[in-house]
Amino acid sequence: MKSVIALLILSPILFYVWFQPSINRTIQYRDQVLQKQAYEMAHLAALEGRLTPQIREAILAKLESVYFNRQKVIISGPTTAVERGEVLTVTLRYPQGRTEIFDLFGRSSSRDYYYSIPIMSEYVEGQL
Repeated sequence: MKSVIALLILSPILFYVWFQPSINRTIQYRDQVLQKQAYEMAHLAALEGRLTPQIREAILAKLESVYFNRQKVIISGPTTAVERGEVLTVTLRYPQGRTEIFDLFGRSSSRDYYYSIPIMSEYVEGQL
């Protein structure tokens, strides 16, 4: 009986020790995937001089193929062409969700992955 009571008392700590590292690893992997896609989107937008619907669709398709919810991804950037040498900024935002198993102290607020990437445009009008 003592062992059962001890197990019940220690079970929250055991759950935290077993599962929190995998949650942290998942958060880290999501961060890496989203950051890579944000940089890829920035480079493609720099070549085009703006964030085209084709670039937006390509990034959304890649993120959807690795199980990100397409409706939650927010992509923004200039829709008009930016000439070569000017800076354009593209952003990618995705909700992070809960980061803790137990929200004991009320610190586990939902945050977003947010990547704002300024990059110099390489677009020259009239050339392919």
